[in-house]
Amino acid sequence: MKAGFYCRALFVLFSAGVFIFFKNEIPGVIFFEPVPAQGLENVTLIKTESGKVAYRITDLSYQKKRDNKITDIILSFNYPPQNLLRDDSKKYRIKYSEYIFAREPGALGKGCAKFTKEAHRVEIETVKNLWLGRCDDLGSFVIEFRFKAITLRDGSILFSRTGFLSGKRKGIEIVIRNRKVYANLYGVFEDNYGELQNIFLNRGKTIKEGRWYHFMLSFNRVSGKLAGYLNGEEEDIIYLSEDQEPYNGVFVPAFGARDKKGGFRCLEFPAAVIGKNFTGYIDEFRITRIDSAGLEDTGIAADKNYKDLAMIERIPVNIEGVITSPVYSFKDTGTKVLSFSWERKNRKNTFIWMEFRIYDRLFYANDSELKWYRIKRDQRNIYLKKNSWGNYLRGKYYQWRAHLVASPDGKNSPLLYDVRLKYVRDNPPGIPQFVEVVQIGDQFIKLKWKKNAEADIYGYKIYYGVKPGIYDGIITKINGRHIGNGLSKGNYIEVKITNKLINENRLNDKRMLLTYPFIRNNVLYFFAISAYDTYRPGTPFNHESQLSKEVSGRPFGGSEIDD
Repeated sequence: MKAGFYCRALFVLFSAGVFIFFKNEIPGVIFFEPVPAQGLENVTLIKTESGKVAYRITDLSYQKKRDNKITDIILSFNYPPQNLLRDDSKKYRIKYSEYIFAREPGALGKGCAKFTKEAHRVEIETVKNLWLGRCDDLGSFVIEFRFKAITLRDGSILFSRTGFLSGKRKGIEIVIRNRKVYANLYGVFEDNYGELQNIFLNRGKTIKEGRWYHFMLSFNRVSGKLAGYLNGEEEDIIYLSEDQEPYNGVFVPAFGARDKKGGFRCLEFPAAVIGKNFTGYIDEFRITRIDSAGLEDTGIAADKNYKDLAMIERIPVNIEGVITSPVYSFKDTGTKVLSFSWERKNRKNTFIWMEFRIYDRLFYANDSELKWYRIKRDQRNIYLKKNSWGNYLRGKYYQWRAHLVASPDGKNSPLLYDVRLKYVRDNPPGIPQFVEVVQIGDQFIKLKWKKNAEADIYGYKIYYGVKPGIYDGIITKINGRHIGNGLSKGNYIEVKITNKLINENRLNDKRMLLTYPFIRNNVLYFFAISAYDTYRPGTPFNHESQLSKEVSGRPFGGSEIDD
């Protein structure tokens, strides 16, 4: 990472002399070096014809990672029901099979299943450790099939894998209702508070009788995206995550229930059902999952027609390459990011989008708790956005993440290069000047100093003690108000240090680390002043100046004899 930073001293002339303070007027600029290999997911560094180092998607078709995409079950319905003893992958046993084997126009392969009677349906035995019988995290998955309704009836079950865990419905159900395909997920997803959520996708288009449709339900365990597709068009989408934002606190999908130790266990293994109460045709049913090694693959399966088991694998649509930068740091907390930019070459039907996050406290590159914020190219004024805690997006530690999206046909990749940002440091205020003891008396000492001229001055801290350079108390408030420039109308601030004032600040010190010695006559006290700004006062991230020059004063009760 290379950075340039420019700072200029401004000289402000006051009646008492020249007061110097620093202000950032020229922003710093950072051009990022290439991200290390561990931060690249399906991304390669190349050199362009102009000599630029650029990022591009490595594998446009995921050929190298196809073993991560596993077909859990497939039913081509190319056989009569009496021959349907196992699914086409031979993993699942068919418990019950009753339908009419039909060679309907539009069916793929040798035929499809026709459901017309009350007894017609297919029941699949759920097997432990396969996806339909899995108890723990289900990971990423796709459920898809083709269907044609003869008669549209509410409650027609296209697919169901539901039980009644502890008396509550739990599982996935895809049904026809109100002439639409509904995907109902009962208690499958656990939110970040351990609560089970019922999720419904029901905003699709109306369907018509006598027409073939391809339906797909897709969940991405990395981003939290749950979506329903009809004939390849995304019809309903929800991000099952913190604040419904991608990649942040994604909900956990599971058919099982939590035990006392926090793990998942299965209490039941209900059969999966296809075609119950449905009048029409179903063809090419399959469930595809992505194992743990492939969770970073962010593409979804294309709705492409396949006629036999040998063509099980997918060429994903809108494949992504992901670049996750290390966690970088500025010099100061509260640093403002003015803009974030990058250069790109968007080839036909490709796209690049970016995320950014920043915080004062150090976090790790793979931290899933700290929220990512989507940004556009040449994004400005990031520091003006407030987070969920009400604080502005400013900080010391920051990170960016880029998403390179390939063309839907898997032929073109965008190029990304010259990632950079502009920023302004939030320097501490200048050191308070012209500090002096202007009056001493019976158990009090009065201090005076010149007001700081920075626009974001919030207040001052008075450090005091009975030894030079060792301070046993800090005074920040007077009558419950912080010591700020509003304390006086002129160019100077005067504060009278009394035992009442010391006791007020002593009682406000919850940490009880200082002794706060009271003012006694004839004892020499030492004082120094600091200034602090408006950025998160009262926290370790606030900006405080160095201490002023030290001054001293000895309170005295005065003579008891009149002159």
